[in-house]
This record gives sequence, C-alpha cells and structure tokens, in this order.
Amino acid sequence: MIPCVIPPVIPKFEIMKYPTLRVIFDRKNVATATHPGLVQIEILSERRRKYISTGVKVYAGEWRSEKVVRRPDALDLNDRIDLLRNNINTWINNLIRNKETFDFEKLDGYLKQMYNGGDFIGFIEKRLEERNISESTKKTHRRIVDDLKEFGLIKGFSDITVNNIILYDEYLHRKKYMQTTVYGYHKRLKVYINNAIAFGLFSGINPYSVHKISRGISSTRKYLSSEEVEKIKNANIEDKVISNVRDCFIFCCFTGLAYSDLKKFNWNKDVYEENGKFVINDVRTKTKTPYKIVILSPALEILKKHNFELKVINNAKFNICLKAISSIAGINKNLTSHMARHTFATWALSQGVKIENVSKMLAHTSVRTTEIYAKVLSQDVMNSYNMLEEKIENRSTEKTP
Repeated sequence: MIPCVIPPVIPKFEIMKYPTLRVIFDRKNVATATHPGLVQIEILSERRRKYISTGVKVYAGEWRSEKVVRRPDALDLNDRIDLLRNNINTWINNLIRNKETFDFEKLDGYLKQMYNGGDFIGFIEKRLEERNISESTKKTHRRIVDDLKEFGLIKGFSDITVNNIILYDEYLHRKKYMQTTVYGYHKRLKVYINNAIAFGLFSGINPYSVHKISRGISSTRKYLSSEEVEKIKNANIEDKVISNVRDCFIFCCFTGLAYSDLKKFNWNKDVYEENGKFVINDVRTKTKTPYKIVILSPALEILKKHNFELKVINNAKFNICLKAISSIAGINKNLTSHMARHTFATWALSQGVKIENVSKMLAHTSVRTTEIYAKVLSQDVMNSYNMLEEKIENRSTEKTP
C-alpha cells in the first residue's frame, strides 16, 4: 500500500497594495467662463475613491496638464495643490517604508491630524524656502520663526487661536517694539496663517478676522524736503566714494528706485527710449513686480556724469556714507538708502501727481494693476512725468539771472 503523502501547505504572501493619487479638475462638470470648478486630489485604492479638496477653484480654460494656467496667481495656486499632494504622498511613502497597510480610515486620521494638529512653525519654515521672495524678505520673515519659538504658545495649527494671538501681541510689546514694528510682525504672520487656510491645513477661524491689530503711526520722518535734497545735491564732497554714494542717493530721489533695484540697474539692459524719454523697464528685486520709470533730467545728469554706469557699494557701507553726507550737507536727519524712495513719493505727491500714478511709479500695485502696467506705461502716468519735468525746468529758469 502506497502511503498518502499530503503536500505541505505553502503560505500565501499577500502583497500590500497602496493607493494611487491624481489631481482632477471639475469632477462635477460645472466649470464655465463665468463659474469656477474645483481642483481635487483623487485617492484610488481597491476600487474605492476619496476626493480631497485643495480649495482651488478656477474657470474653464485656466486648467491644463494638471496645472493652473493663464492666471496671475497661477504660481501660488499650483504651490497650494503641490503642497497638499506632496504631503499625502509623503505619508503613503512612510507607510510603505514601515511596511504598514493602507486603509481609508488611516487616511482620514492623517488628514484630521494634518488639518488640526500639524507643525505650524515647520510649515512657515517650509514656505519660506518655497516662496518666490527675495533673500532680504526671507531674512525678515525668519524673525517670525525665532519669535514664535521664543514665545512658545503657537507651535501647531491647533494653537492658532484668538487668545494666543492676543498673548503674542502682548509678548511683542514686552520686547519694547514700536507699534508699527508690532504691526509688521502680525502682518507677516497673517500671511502664513492665510497660506495654511488656503492649503487646507487649518480649518479654524482666522484670529485676525476677529482681533484687529492697530497699524500705529511712525514717529520719525522718513523723507527729505526739496530744499534738503538740494543741499545734498550741491554739497562740496571731496571723497570720491562718498561723492559717488551722494550721486546714487540723488538718482534714487528722482527715480524712486529702492537700493536693491539700484544695485542691479544697468543702462544698456534696462533702459529704452519712448517718445523722446529714457525709460527704465525692469522688475523689482523684492516683489518681482514689473515697473517702468521715466528718467527725469536730474537723474539723467547723474548718469551722464558717471558715463551711464553707477558704481553701487554694499548697503551697509552705503548707509555709513549717507551719515557722513548728512553731516556735510547740514541735514539733521538719519539718512538711509530707502529714504530716497520715500522722498520721491512725497515730492511727486506734493507736486500734484495723483496718488494712483505715484503708486504705479513705485510699483506699489495689485497683481492685476501690475499686469496692465507691465505691458505699457499709461499715458496718464507719462503725463505725470511730463508735469514733473516741467516743474524742474521752471525751477531752473527761475534761478537763472
């Protein structure tokens, strides 16, 4: 009799399955030229689907190849979508790395934690690296992170409460900051709270919609009068470096350029001629905002003096030289490089230029206004520059004996 051999049972190894992600637009087919559709993250696993809102809504024609297009805020909206998608992908990759199974209940728990208890300070630090802002602006914003760490009560998204914002305000005042400085800290913190809301990381009430922070009033004058500008312009300065800084400062007084934009100014690359006027056409270093500036005659004289090439030293030395200039010119004010920009704005307004046009001259505009302004310098603004030039010519004529 042949014995019956029972084959060994070979255990089946179940391969763990993980979801796939994709970004979808207008799942409900409601988007038109006048009605927006929603952008969502679709999670697909075992024939089950879950849709997570990104909070991004765009119109038909503003979505192509899983990207927002043809909108001035497209970069920010795509950042928002990518951030949410990357956060979920990172969580799934951690499951794979730790050999943990996926299920939608775990996903719901992760999303709840991400929305309500995540690392807000870490989020700010991450956004600082992602945002398209200048290094000087990043440096200013990093102070928020340092202060929040020292303050200690706002760490996670769940800590963003009206009560904690009030306590943070009191903390800033204990550091003897002026109200204008305190307002600046709140203004920058508000940006990241709004980002967290937009990205779906915080679903609570925005504390700044309830608790308003006073802007405060600056106690110092940050601009020069026309007489003070003339004193600096005509001051007898023998030192070549200081004299060069003086000329650069006066150039900014008649163009409104900030130091960072002066530093990169290049006549050959940035200037073109329009209707007999020389126009600077560039993008602001700080905000990436396009601008156009007509070069008025006092600024043009300085360019001619320096053979159309301004030599700009670093900002720290620039401001040190300005202190010497104020002393030589007999100006009892603490001159800084940015004071020239404020001086231009104040002077233009005092000469009757409309505030809307001064805003355009300085590129202090909304995105929509900037787009229009970047295409063509409006005739209204050009007329304002012409009016300023006439004022200069009339003043020169009055001085001629």
